Amino acid sequence: MSFFSFSRRRLVLKAVGIGLALIALLVLPGCWVSSISPLYEESSIDHLVPEDHDVAFDQTLMGSWSVTDDKCTTLLTIASKNKVYDLQSTEQGEGCSGDKSHRQATLVKLDAYYFLDVSPIAEDVCDMCLAKHDIFLVKFDKTTLSLTPIDSDWLKKSIDAKTVTLATLAGDTDTITASSTELKAFCRKFAENTEVFRYAMMFKRK
Repeated sequence: MSFFSFSRRRLVLKAVGIGLALIALLVLPGCWVSSISPLYEESSIDHLVPEDHDVAFDQTLMGSWSVTDDKCTTLLTIASKNKVYDLQSTEQGEGCSGDKSHRQATLVKLDAYYFLDVSPIAEDVCDMCLAKHDIFLVKFDKTTLSLTPIDSDWLKKSIDAKTVTLATLAGDTDTITASSTELKAFCRKFAENTEVFRYAMMFKRK
């Protein structure tokens, strides 16, 4: 399955390898921490182009990245337009299911940390629908790319224990309803916390 199909099943598959854990985000959105609000303030004129001083752009992200596991290579290709990245994921190899996905992403820099806000491309979102945003702590250089999502179990336990006050849907801590400002504050506070951003997906430049 494709990179953007990754979900809580990573907890079951993590011992097998990162490649096998890239599953079910598109198929099982309820098992994944997503946000109704983006990690940036949207333009009031054109929602496709972010207007926020925290929005960043780095050409290092552009290009082809890959991860291989169990005879299946997931290829992630990143291009860009107007500070918005275009992400396309495909699979190659006899151990693959042949899934493909197409998403868009915005890079946000909060203090010394970078985050990638990944969402459906605009054409795939109906007029009456809300596009959910998946937030990743991202680290990259010329040869490696790591993407680390918010840990679903940690968030649920912390909200239940009232040690975190981030707003979510009632009965669904995997769907964050906090504002962009509140989401930024959360990411700034917990960027260094390896329990919050716990399972990294590691790609190498192809």
